[in-house]
Amino acid sequence: MTKNTKIIHKKESVAIIGAGVNGMFCAYYLLKKGYQVTVIDKNAEGLTSKNNAGLLTPSLTPAPKISINDVINALAGGAGPISISPRRVVADPIWFLKAAKYANDESQTQRIIDMGKDSLKLYTEFFDSEKIDADVKKGVAAFYSSKEEAKELSKKYNGKFIGEKTITHLGYNELHGGIIFKDEISINPVKLFAGLREKIIKLGAHMELGEEAKLYVRGGSVDYIQAGTKKIHADKYIVTAGSWSNSVLKSAKVNPYIEPARGFSILFSTNNKTIISTPALLEDYGIAVAQHSANLVRVTSFFELQGEDHNLKKKREEWLLNIIKTHLANYRNMRIIGKYYGFRPCTPNNIPVIGAAPEINNLFIATGQCRLGVTLAPITGKIISEMIDGKPSKKYKWLQNFVKN
Repeated sequence: MTKNTKIIHKKESVAIIGAGVNGMFCAYYLLKKGYQVTVIDKNAEGLTSKNNAGLLTPSLTPAPKISINDVINALAGGAGPISISPRRVVADPIWFLKAAKYANDESQTQRIIDMGKDSLKLYTEFFDSEKIDADVKKGVAAFYSSKEEAKELSKKYNGKFIGEKTITHLGYNELHGGIIFKDEISINPVKLFAGLREKIIKLGAHMELGEEAKLYVRGGSVDYIQAGTKKIHADKYIVTAGSWSNSVLKSAKVNPYIEPARGFSILFSTNNKTIISTPALLEDYGIAVAQHSANLVRVTSFFELQGEDHNLKKKREEWLLNIIKTHLANYRNMRIIGKYYGFRPCTPNNIPVIGAAPEINNLFIATGQCRLGVTLAPITGKIISEMIDGKPSKKYKWLQNFVKN
């Protein structure tokens, strides 16, 4: 070895349970810092990440507020995007009691909005540097049946109010007021997912997919992860397992209070017709609409607290299709080509669980982003990577208050 030879020591190893977009952004930022990274997931596909609406809109409410009235209406079978199973209320009454308690609490809302805006900046940097084609489109709208409500909320959310004439020009019917967020974006989540996975593999991530992962804890530390027949040892561990986080963290005696909120996504071919010129949230119905390309429209809806139920009831689908038939002027040019679902990981107070696990010195948690899962993915990955690097962001220290046993 010559005198001028520089010895490069690799950094610590990190194992991540969860190969959705949040887990992959954790991997991305850690790999860029020189860590050895293994990503583990029981599914080969990222169900929620790939079936997300693809609207990155931090200015809008992170998730529906579940009040007692919402629970009663949903349990009674009322129409609308929110559906709640009685057995879920019985199985997890603490979650629903907490959700009702926080239904009118907006004390953390601005922090979540600011966090989302930081994440959008990271997305811009990511797309600029990595050249991943994810059908990025700038400008997202929110539409309402009430013109007055739209005007009021445009001031609250710092967006531009638009009236019915402009909304009609954008491809929508029978909506009387809207808000345009010119700096917020839409993406094709399938393309983002594929491009990000390809990137982290190129950066050196080792993938263990299709195997259940279990944490083994000993003496206040995670000892290893059992993934199928393999024992995976690392210096640090991250659980970003989305709606499965509760069960994964059980052996560490940590309960992040995650309830899976099921959502459905329907893809349409458009015969190469422009259906809408601006992606939007139809806020009265909890429906998101985006045209990703000349021949692809995605419609996403529902916030269903049904546990891990994989079946969309026919009446629910009919309700969704009737709404978009009413409000999309060129619906006649759309043909269904696929139906998909995913489970959002939701906390009762809509605050993500991001930070160091209590009383486990080498375990970190990143879950609970709910309806903002894809929106918050880059900032989640950056926050966790900084914590593992021993340089936690002071700006996001408040998140640690929500990581509790």
